[in-house]
Amino acid sequence: MNRRQQVERAIGLYTRAITLIDPIRLRAWSDLGLTLPTLKVAFLLRAEPGVPSGVIATRLTVTPSTITGLVDRLVHQGLARREEDSRDRRLVRNYLTEEGMRTVNNLERLAQELLASVFEEMEDADLETLVLGLSALMDAADRRAARAPVPV
Repeated sequence: MNRRQQVERAIGLYTRAITLIDPIRLRAWSDLGLTLPTLKVAFLLRAEPGVPSGVIATRLTVTPSTITGLVDRLVHQGLARREEDSRDRRLVRNYLTEEGMRTVNNLERLAQELLASVFEEMEDADLETLVLGLSALMDAADRRAARAPVPV
C-alpha cells in the first residue's frame, strides 16, 4: 500500500472510529431533544461555568444570536440558567443547572463506558499500538495547529 492509500485507509478507519459513540449522541438527541450544537454548548458550560454568550459564540465560531437560541433551549429544558454579572449588569453569565451537569456527566460516562468495552475486546499489543498511534495523531495535529489554525 502506498502512502496515499494509507492516508485514505486511515481516514476511513478514523471516521468509523469516531462514530462509535453515535448511539449515545442519538439517544441524547432522541431522549433529551438535544442537538449537537446544544450538546457543544452544554459541554462548554461544564468546562467554563459562567461563560458569557459572546465567548461561547467565538469558541464555536457562530453568531451571538445563534448562541442565544441554543442557550434558550437549554434553559427551557432546565439544563442551563443565566445570571447577570454582579459587577457588570450588562454581562449575562451562563451556567449548567444541577440537572444539566448530571446530563452532561452521564453522556460522557456512557461514551467512556462504551469505548472502554470496545477497548477491552482488544488484545494488549493492539491496544498499545492504538495508544501509540493516537499519540502520534495528536502530536501531528498539535504541530499542524502551531503552524496554522484549522479552518472552519
